[in-house]
Formats: sequence, C-alpha cells, structure tokens
Amino acid sequence: MPMNLFLDYQQKVQTRKAALLESLQRLLPTHDGWKTLEIGCGHGDFLVHYAQQYPDRFCFGIDLLAHRLASATRKAQRAEVKNSCFLQASAEEFLECQPSSVFWNEVFILYPDPWPKRRHHKHRLLQSEFFTLLAARMVPRGCVYFETDDVAYREAVIKNVEQHPRWILVDREPYVVDTVFSRRMGQGQQLIFQCQNREDKSA
Repeated sequence: MPMNLFLDYQQKVQTRKAALLESLQRLLPTHDGWKTLEIGCGHGDFLVHYAQQYPDRFCFGIDLLAHRLASATRKAQRAEVKNSCFLQASAEEFLECQPSSVFWNEVFILYPDPWPKRRHHKHRLLQSEFFTLLAARMVPRGCVYFETDDVAYREAVIKNVEQHPRWILVDREPYVVDTVFSRRMGQGQQLIFQCQNREDKSA
C-alpha cells in the first residue's frame, strides 16, 4: 500500500475510534450492575427478548451493518425495552475503545461468520488475540456463550480456548437462543467458556 494511502487509512481509523470512544462514554454505564454484550447482534431478535426477560440487566448489542441495528432498535422500541442499546462497531474496536471502568458479566456470540474456506480462516473472530482482548474486559469468571452450526469452526474455537491462559471451557446448561440464523440453519451447538484469573487457571 502506498504511504499516502496508508496514512489516510490510519487517519480514518483514528477518527472512527475517537467517535466510538465518545459514544461509549455516553452510552455505557459505569455502575457495578450486571452487563450483557452481544457481538454480532443482527436484527436484535435474541437481545431484545433477553432484555425483556432480565429487565435489571444492561444489554448492549453491536453489529457491523447499520440496517440490522436500525431493525434491532425498532424491535426494542416496539417492545418498550428500556435496558438495551445498539451500536455499529467491530468487536475489536469496540473492546479497544470501551471505557476501562466497564466490564462484562457475559458475552453472547451467536452464529458468527465461520469463514469456512481455509484461506479465509484468518478472518475468524474467535482467535487467540481476540480472547486476550476480551479477557481484559470481563469480570472474573465472566462467561462467553458461543453458538455455531459449523463443526470445523467449533473445533477450532475449542482448541483456541484450551490453549489460552485466561479461558476454560465449562460444563453448564446451554442458553436457549432463537435468532434468524438458528431458525434458518437449525439449532447449532453451544460452547460456554469462562474467563479466569491467572491464579485460578494455574491452580
């Protein structure tokens, strides 16, 4: 990439991150109450229903596509859900820019793009670098609920979790989800992994 294009790209990234940081400082609560994040919330099917079930929990959804977020916001408004919020952002930039005082109790990642072709595997979200970034934003023993219908992606995630010093797979009752993708693709398999303090992991 020519240097001028690289510098222009870097400037756009910094501008986008500055705007994201400003939005998150305004939208994210800093209190110690329960906080739930859905990465790739789509049209809000899951998170709006979840927020209705747990009105005492703050629920935040992010997605890359603006039209999906507009649909999610409309769903929440029609359902008169007051404890949910939606924002356009990538997972990595969202976690990098969120205030340091905010920690998540649980994160839902439901049917992310598996990037099935081997040459595209580098684009998969749930890799070691992402787990490291996410661990810094979780409460101790906070949980991630990951569901997919792609067997190869599931096996790759299991391997990444088992090799990471801050995460362990846990055996507990899966959370029943109902999304556009689960209805379209059939119910997938859910993995639950828990963020550990380094001392807990080594014990």
